[in-house]
Amino acid sequence: MGFIDDTEQPEFTVAPSDNVYAYFMFIPPTENKKEGQGMTWDILMAYVLILLNFFMQGFLLNTIYNEVVVGNQEWQNSILMGAAPDVDEMWDPAKGKCNPGGSLCFETKNKTVSCAPPSVQLTGRWEELDTNGDGIWTREEVEEAKEKLQWKYIVNPVEVFDVFITFLKEREKILWLHPDIKAGKAIHKFYFWFAAGDIIMCGYRNQLSCPNLLKRGVFHAPLKYETAPRVGTTIDSALNYCYGLLSFGGMCEKSLPSTYSVWKIASADQCKAPSYSKFVYTHPKSGVKKSLLAVDYEARELYALSKTTLFQVYKNVIISLWLLAMLFELKDITIVFTWVLRFPGAAEFGEDAVKSEEDEEGNVTYTIQGIQSGHRMMVGLMNLCRFILTMVLTVTGCSFLLKSTDYVGLLMDAVALVFIVEIAIILYGQVLRPEIREQAEGLSPMTVKMYGIDALNRRPALVDFICLVTIGITSVIIMNYWTTTAVNPVYDSLSCACLSEGEACHEYHKFSYDFWFQYWKEDVPAVFKAVDELKKGAGGGDSFAEIGKGNPLPGTLLSKGLQHRLAL
Repeated sequence: MGFIDDTEQPEFTVAPSDNVYAYFMFIPPTENKKEGQGMTWDILMAYVLILLNFFMQGFLLNTIYNEVVVGNQEWQNSILMGAAPDVDEMWDPAKGKCNPGGSLCFETKNKTVSCAPPSVQLTGRWEELDTNGDGIWTREEVEEAKEKLQWKYIVNPVEVFDVFITFLKEREKILWLHPDIKAGKAIHKFYFWFAAGDIIMCGYRNQLSCPNLLKRGVFHAPLKYETAPRVGTTIDSALNYCYGLLSFGGMCEKSLPSTYSVWKIASADQCKAPSYSKFVYTHPKSGVKKSLLAVDYEARELYALSKTTLFQVYKNVIISLWLLAMLFELKDITIVFTWVLRFPGAAEFGEDAVKSEEDEEGNVTYTIQGIQSGHRMMVGLMNLCRFILTMVLTVTGCSFLLKSTDYVGLLMDAVALVFIVEIAIILYGQVLRPEIREQAEGLSPMTVKMYGIDALNRRPALVDFICLVTIGITSVIIMNYWTTTAVNPVYDSLSCACLSEGEACHEYHKFSYDFWFQYWKEDVPAVFKAVDELKKGAGGGDSFAEIGKGNPLPGTLLSKGLQHRLAL
C-alpha cells in the first residue's frame, strides 16, 4: 500500500466552545437578533466576564511571577554572583568598584565557585597583607591597606588581624608567642600560617561537618604521624578540636568578625535542613573504628535530584504538555483572529446577518452570516489581550515549572497552571445560566479561509506533526539551557557552600586532602621549628622589626614547600 497524500480545504471551522471568549464572540449578535439592537443584560455580562477573566488570570500570573519566578531568581542570585574574571579585577577601589556582597558564592576567573567567608579568603592573600614584603604583617600595614581590602573582601582587615592574634593566643599553651604578638603589634609569616589552619577550618561552617572532614581525610596526617598537638592522636581528640572551632558559640563564632556570623547564618538558610548517612571511620594508625554520621543538606540534595536523567525526562514531559496546552490556546487565538479579519460584514446580509431557525420542539438555532464592525473591533481587541496573556502565561509557566526540584511539587505546579488557564471555562460554566449557554452553544458552525502557506493549510495532519516535533525540540532546548545556566551552577554553589565539596568548588581544590596532609605533616612541624629558632634569636624581648632587619629568617627557617604555599 502506497502513501496517500490526503488534503483538506484550507478553512477554519469556527464553532462555539465552553469558555467566556466564545461567549463574548457569539452572544452579542444572537442577542441583537433576539431582542433587537442595543445592550442587554446578557451582552453586559459578556463584557463583565471577559474583564473578570483577564483580571483573575493577570493577577494570579503577576503573583506567581513576582513571588515564585522573581523570588527564585533572587534566591539563586543570593547563592551565586554572576561570572566575573577575578576578585582583583571585579572589585578595584582605584576604579571605584566595590564588592557589593549579597551572594554566598562568586565565580572565579578559573570558572570555579568560591563560597568561603571573607576571613578565610584573606588567609590566601599574604602578599596583600604584608605590603612591604618583609615577612611580617604589622598593625600599621593593615591600617594602611584597610580601605582597599575592605572594598574587595567586605570585611574589616583590622578585625581579621585581631582574629589572628586571638587564635594565636588561644594556642599559647602549645606554641611560644613573641612579645609583639602578645601586644597585638605584628604577626610573622609562620605564625600567620599556623593560625591560618584554624581559620581555614572555620570555613566548614558548623560542627555537623566534622565527621565529613574525618571521612575526607582532613585529619589523616596528624592522627597517623602525631604532628599536631591541637588535633591530638585519637579520633575523639580530632573531633573535639573540630567541634571546639565550629560548634555554636565555638572559637570561630566567638573570634571571627561579624561577617562570619552573617555568612554562617546565610549559608544555613540556603542549605536548608540537614540529613544524615552512617559510615565507619578507621583510625589510620591504630586501626580503631568509630561509627559516625555524614551530613548532607536538603537544598543540595534537591538540586542533585534535578541533575538526574530520570527527573529531567520527567520535567521534560511536564513542560512539553504545558507547551502543548499553550499551543492549543494559540491555535484558538489564530482561528479567532482569522474570523475577525475575514468573516463577512453584517452590511452584506442586512437583516439576515444572523438567521434564526426554530425546530418542531421550539428550540431556536442561530446562524451568524456577518458581523458588525463595532463587534469585530471588540472581538479583535479581546483576542489581542488574550494573545498577550497567553504569551506571558507561556513564559511564566515554563519558569514556574523549571524551578521545581521534586516530583510531586512539579506535578502540583503544573496542575496550578492548568487551573489558571481554565478560569475562562470555570467562569462560563459556573456563572452563566443554562439557557444562555445553550443559546451560545447552539450556533451553527462558521467557516473562514486560512491565511498562510496553502500547501500546509491543505495538510493539517502535517502541520500537527510539525507542531509536535517543534514542541519536543523546544522542550529539550529549554531543559538544556536551564540545566546549564541554573541547575548546574546552583548545585555547584550549594555543594561548595554547604559541604565545601564538588569539582567546581574552589575551596575543595585549594584545601584538598593533599593540602591538609602536607599542612599537618610538614608545615606545622616546620612552624614549630621556626618558632624555636625565633625564640633563641629573640633573646626573650627583641621586637619583630629588630629581628627582621637584615635577617633572612623567613627564607631560611621555613621549608621550601611551606614558603611556596604561603606565597599562593
